[in-house]
Amino acid sequence: MPSEVYFVSARDDHGVTLLDKMSRLLNAADIGKGISKGDLVAIKLHVGEPGNLSHLPPQLVRRVVDKVRFVGGNPFLTDANTLYVGQRSNAVNHAMAAISNGFGVEVTGAPFIVADGLTGQDFVSISMPGPLIREAKVASAVARADAIISVAHFKGHELSGFGGTLKNLGMGCASRAGKQVQHSDLKPRTNPGRCVGCGRCVRYCPAGAITIVDKRARADWAKCIGCGECVVVCRHKAMAVNWDEGAPGSMQRRMAEYAAAALAGKEGKAGFVNVAIRISPNCDCNPINDVPVVSDIGILASHDPVALDQASADLVVQASGAPGGPCHGVGENADKFKHVFPNTDWNAQLEHAEAIGLGSREYEFLEVM
Repeated sequence: MPSEVYFVSARDDHGVTLLDKMSRLLNAADIGKGISKGDLVAIKLHVGEPGNLSHLPPQLVRRVVDKVRFVGGNPFLTDANTLYVGQRSNAVNHAMAAISNGFGVEVTGAPFIVADGLTGQDFVSISMPGPLIREAKVASAVARADAIISVAHFKGHELSGFGGTLKNLGMGCASRAGKQVQHSDLKPRTNPGRCVGCGRCVRYCPAGAITIVDKRARADWAKCIGCGECVVVCRHKAMAVNWDEGAPGSMQRRMAEYAAAALAGKEGKAGFVNVAIRISPNCDCNPINDVPVVSDIGILASHDPVALDQASADLVVQASGAPGGPCHGVGENADKFKHVFPNTDWNAQLEHAEAIGLGSREYEFLEVM
């Protein structure tokens, strides 16, 4: 049976603000269903790396907070520390990044709590049936919450094609050790001819595996942990994923299983929202952002994370590429994420998530007026 996916358009609708549309969407989709009075409710989001301006608008998050309080829950905003060495790799800097990007309690109405503690080592081990993950290291604040609402900024991603609800849950709710497990076979290859010696890969490498020699990046593969962060942060494409290292899509499949782990014990107490505006080609972990791949679409919500990501991806595929961006001139019904990242097939995460029972790729699309 198809899962219900609710949608509100980003287009102006007789003066109704996108904030009010968010509230209508949450009510129509019954986000907050199953939350009991006094439940500690994790609102899982991504506050954006400082310097990134395409991240989730905090004002939209406030409407989710208000909805949780209305049904009797006790909400808090949360995310886990990053694996790479950036501005969100420890709880102190992560909290400051949240404030600098507008996610303070004054705007959102709820505190921001780093889910895996001061240095990313606070997690709960969740036993999983596999086939890839037998024990998942889920950030403790997520694992111990009574309920969860994922609010994801839907956008592109170098390693998974797009980042939506599954990535927000799977990669985003994992401790730093859990993130490394998911990335473990993505050792990169280098293209010295493209390298300008800027040192960004050196700063972001958590293993200290990269140095600058003769104004070019040089990697020590014995130290490399395969996290793939150098690929994401390199602006010159001097670092690229060596897809021959492991099975294509293996990171995405582990990510789907980690998403299931993040939801363990929260059956009937989970809701999911994708905000499909400012649809940048790269993740909000990047301290910069490019012109969007398509124009703003709207916001979607569902109780099925797989259907939600599938519907969001379908809308991006159906849209025309945004003028002046990486998909300029790409017409309707063409895969924009595949255009930007030709070696990445985002279907892998959805196929595996459906196969392990996390949801259905079939959906009924319901527009909320």
